[in-house]
Amino acid sequence: MKKFLSIVMVSLLAASFVFAGGSKESAAADDGKTTIELWYHISPNQAAILLEMVDKFEEENPDVVVETQSIAFAEIKKQLTIGAAARQVPDVTLCDTVDNASFAAAGVAVDITDEVEAWGEIDNYFDAPRMSAMYEGRYYGLPYYSNCLAIMYNKDIFDEMGVPYPTADWTWDDFVRLAKELTTPEHYGLTMCLYRSEEGTFNVLPFIWQAGADWDSLDTPEAAEALTMINDLYQGGYMSKELISMTQADMTSALFASGKSAMMVAGSWLNTNIQNENPDLNYGVVTFAHGPANAASCIGGGNIMMLKDDNKEASWRLMKFLSEPENSLYYNEKCGYISPREDAVAMSELWTTDPILSVYAEQLSTSLPRGPHPRWPEVSSAIQTAFQSVLSNNATVEAALATAAATIAEIEG
Repeated sequence: MKKFLSIVMVSLLAASFVFAGGSKESAAADDGKTTIELWYHISPNQAAILLEMVDKFEEENPDVVVETQSIAFAEIKKQLTIGAAARQVPDVTLCDTVDNASFAAAGVAVDITDEVEAWGEIDNYFDAPRMSAMYEGRYYGLPYYSNCLAIMYNKDIFDEMGVPYPTADWTWDDFVRLAKELTTPEHYGLTMCLYRSEEGTFNVLPFIWQAGADWDSLDTPEAAEALTMINDLYQGGYMSKELISMTQADMTSALFASGKSAMMVAGSWLNTNIQNENPDLNYGVVTFAHGPANAASCIGGGNIMMLKDDNKEASWRLMKFLSEPENSLYYNEKCGYISPREDAVAMSELWTTDPILSVYAEQLSTSLPRGPHPRWPEVSSAIQTAFQSVLSNNATVEAALATAAATIAEIEG
């Protein structure tokens, strides 16, 4: 832990705390009350829902005062790391799913396995979000909000070309055929994020899983099959060449929402983007095509993590309260996410009947987490370098994946 924190402190010494949005600051706790601090990094609209729930928690737990602080999304990991080195961290914080393992490995996150097992609710969670809160078989957090990828498709383009819509039983062969068949001078057959960032890894990794490989088995024929398929579609002109420099939001606005792409690898949150940019777009969603191994997707979202055990009982009470099925349903519906709890999803008409969100809820059941790995950003960077090298014609598929596999082996080392 000391080594980890010293390295991070050297790189982040010049960083300063950056706070965003408002905060809910309680007065000093009265005698007999326990004060705990909660950090979050969500949007103002989402924060309003969270703070509403914190108020409700305090009403039901009058012996606990919760002080809250909003921190910019881009800064929260840095500030938590700096705070850990200075022993100044909140009792509880929201964190990105991929960061939970790194804080656990560094000894910063509190092991709550005993509490989770005594709670008896963890089996009600989807596997992928649950796994994201684990490190070396122990729990260091609870899943709080989830999302995943699936395939959006433009119904008007399919109708105009007389092509049947994809269905849940489609295969990679169907996927490739449709990407090619639906490509015309007016629109591409497929759009996916190939940007050199975590967003790019998020989009490419599901195909590696679907082929039967993983981030720690990139130098395999399975991984090569996945990247070859993506590269063939890209080099063949069935995807825009601009995708290597587009974020997910960029590609949605420039290509799919504008009717210039027939299909798109898309996260559930992009549904809101499309509604804002082109509410009349006639589109649907289908789960990923079945590859040689499976039809897995990739999860995003956030977890709740405990960083101090000084007030462990009160902190755990807050975490449990926010994670109760009714509260999980309320927060996630209001904030545009999917609950990581299967029982909460089953309680919701939105996630079970909405033609868009119900498909994402179904896809969540076959999704996987990135990692979990304490050095995930470095693993992800190796994956990004591999697919960008291939798409830019700077390396063959096999050579790029071999380099990535060697880099990851050193990280694992």
